[in-house]
Amino acid sequence: MKALLKAGLTVCFTVAGLFSTQAEIKDNPALVEASKAEKGVLVYSNLEPEYWEPVLELFASKYPWIKVATTNMGGDLWEKYYAESSTKTRTADLILTGSADRWLEFADKGEIVDYVSPHTPDLPAWSRPLPGLYTASTDPFIIAYNKFLIAKDKAPKSLADIARLAPGLKGKISTYDAAANPLGLSLFWEWNKANPGKWDEVIKPIGVSSRPERSAGTIRDKVLTGEYATGIFLSGVNIPRLSRPDAQKVVDWAFPADGTPLVLRGLALTKAASSPNSAKLLLDTLLSRAGQIALAKGGVTPYRADVKKEDVPFFSYSAIVDQIGAKNVIVVGYDRDLMANREAFTAKWKDAFSAK
Repeated sequence: MKALLKAGLTVCFTVAGLFSTQAEIKDNPALVEASKAEKGVLVYSNLEPEYWEPVLELFASKYPWIKVATTNMGGDLWEKYYAESSTKTRTADLILTGSADRWLEFADKGEIVDYVSPHTPDLPAWSRPLPGLYTASTDPFIIAYNKFLIAKDKAPKSLADIARLAPGLKGKISTYDAAANPLGLSLFWEWNKANPGKWDEVIKPIGVSSRPERSAGTIRDKVLTGEYATGIFLSGVNIPRLSRPDAQKVVDWAFPADGTPLVLRGLALTKAASSPNSAKLLLDTLLSRAGQIALAKGGVTPYRADVKKEDVPFFSYSAIVDQIGAKNVIVVGYDRDLMANREAFTAKWKDAFSAK
């Protein structure tokens, strides 16, 4: 009898928790009804399937009739969307990805739907940089280093620390190839803006000893194997992997004390959407407190003020600010100055990182 009572209470608490979570998602009854006549949502993103699973489970619990298909693509998603939409082929209803310059281009072409989510009042103004463009997450970019190659008393906590170590780490430092990767270029652009006059003192010494890579995953893996002693500006989505017990024996990581970039991962409805109502419901779910917590289970960083450190397994925006201070947070937003000065800044970066 006690076992049955315990089981019954467990079910009750689970169901109550589910209804409470669903209630956090604000929606428009007219959208809900209209979504029932649509044929599911197609999302183009740069997130692996494992990051989507908790969100889609939450979404399905509230809107079980809406099927969601997600993709994991890099920069190719933009060309794919443009090609499909120009021929009236089924394409993305919703896009979730980084790449500020491509989002600006997308907006300039009139491809973003200016949708006002019911969660808009709950979001900081900086997370809504353009009409209809929202932020799914604010992912930090970190320093990682191999503990067997860098002594504990020299463990880097900033890019300036790495610059001091650089002469003894020739060819053992890596970062994004900013000449080939728009995200990498924006990271260095924003760090340079936040640290005026530090380029020659910090970035150039690092550049001389670096071997840039196109992928943060490659940098992470090579720091783990010891091919690199340290990696600069690894995406925070690597924090869960670097926090595993086996990885912790080999590597450690830090938020750069002289400026931790936080990249806004953009989220918007598309003009060519086939299921606009269903897509709006998914966007609203992603912006809700429950949706932010679900997305964070995979390691991306939620930014709503009502998501606390204890709500998520890794970090929230507020927890990062508490740890490093607001003055050391560099929000990598949508800077048209970079677009205008891309060629000159790329040349500046190449000069620092070309083999000497």
